[in-house]
Amino acid sequence: MSETSPNRNKDLRERLQSARQVLAGDAVRPSPDPWVVNNPAMPFTALQRNYLIVLGVLVVISLLLVWLTGLGIASIALAILGILLLAGWLVF
Repeated sequence: MSETSPNRNKDLRERLQSARQVLAGDAVRPSPDPWVVNNPAMPFTALQRNYLIVLGVLVVISLLLVWLTGLGIASIALAILGILLLAGWLVF
């Protein structure tokens, strides 16, 4: 009986220690943030990359519309492009 008592006390201490660590947040890992850049080779977050892709596509569409139809119809795409360029302050 005296042999099992130290083992029980040790087990109890280990369980209490792990419970304290869980309550303190030591064992809890935060979920990965999708907007955080982990790769130094890619300096943009996913949101910034998508913004730049959309901006590039809109520039190409605007240039094609200017070339094909003139500034009349292309002014709509150019106005949207201007608004997106101003929204870049929020993205970057």
